Amino acid sequence: MARILVVDDSPDVRLALATILEDAGHDVIEAEDGDQVFDLAVAESPNLVLLDVMMPRVNGFDALATLKADTRTSPIPVIMVTAKGRPEDMAMARSLGAVEYITKPWADGDVELRVDWALAADHEQKSR
Repeated sequence: MARILVVDDSPDVRLALATILEDAGHDVIEAEDGDQVFDLAVAESPNLVLLDVMMPRVNGFDALATLKADTRTSPIPVIMVTAKGRPEDMAMARSLGAVEYITKPWADGDVELRVDWALAADHEQKSR
């Protein structure tokens, strides 16, 4: 399956996401703040990043912009996972390069569905 980087300042959210993803057969790498995202993405080469927006040191929008600005990490699809469900936040995430947006709390099956979609879309794009 896929290697997925999960970034959230809440240990409970990281655990919940890691459990969902590991139960689906994915390998999970965890980070607690946006300042760790770029270095982990370069070192671990994840197939996908699940990224919180509101974090204490570096927010998810800034971390996303950093990922998309570097050729080593720009191809990695990013799904924002956040309590910020306002349309302007979703638009900001998309404009910075996020492929999907999941609001907390998520519905049963929502994470798996969106992760599967993002991985399939990325695979299809790379096979062209």
